[in-house]
Amino acid sequence: MNRRLAASLALAVALSACKRGAPDATPVKEVAGGVEMIDYDAAQGSFSCRAPRSWGVRETKVKTSDCSTFVGPRDARTDGSPYITILRYPESAPQWTDAEKYAESFWKLDPQGKKPEIARESIGGAVVLRFHQERPFRKLHASKAEYMLRYDYALVPVKGGFYEIEHRAPASVYAETLPVFEAVVKSFRPKS
Repeated sequence: MNRRLAASLALAVALSACKRGAPDATPVKEVAGGVEMIDYDAAQGSFSCRAPRSWGVRETKVKTSDCSTFVGPRDARTDGSPYITILRYPESAPQWTDAEKYAESFWKLDPQGKKPEIARESIGGAVVLRFHQERPFRKLHASKAEYMLRYDYALVPVKGGFYEIEHRAPASVYAETLPVFEAVVKSFRPKS
C-alpha cells in the first residue's frame, strides 16, 4: 500500500513539474489589445499573418485557396463571439475579381442602403481598401434583432483577385478586439 501511494505521489509531482516547466513551442510575437499574437501560416501556404494565440481557428479550402477563421471567446454581455475571417476572391465567389467593385456593393447589405466610406491605406507595399458597417444580428428564423454586429473589412489586392480580412463582433464591444484585427491586417502577407 505504501509503495502504491509513494508511486502515485511521485507520478503526480513529475506531471506537475512537466506542466510548469514545459516551454510553449509557439512564441508570442506581439500583444494586441491584451491578446497574445503568434505567427500563422495558412494550411496550404497561400498566406501568413499574426493570429490570436488563445482563439480557436477553423481552416477550410475553397478551390485552390486557403480560408481561415479565428474565433474569439464568447462575450457574456452579448452572448456573441468575435471572428476574424480571411477569404480569397474570386475563389470564394467567382463574380468578385475587383476589390473596389466588391466594396462598393456593400450598400446592398446596409440596413439603410448606405454605401460604405472606403478608405485606402498602404500596408506592406499594397494599397488596401478599408471600410466598416453595422448590421443587425438575428437568430435563425427570428424577425427581432438581438443586437448590432460591427463588421470591419480590409481588402488586400493580389494578382487575379484580392483577399478579404473581416472582423465581426457585437457592436457594443467590437473595440475590445479591433486591435487584434489590426494586428492581423498589418501582418498579412499573401504568398500567391
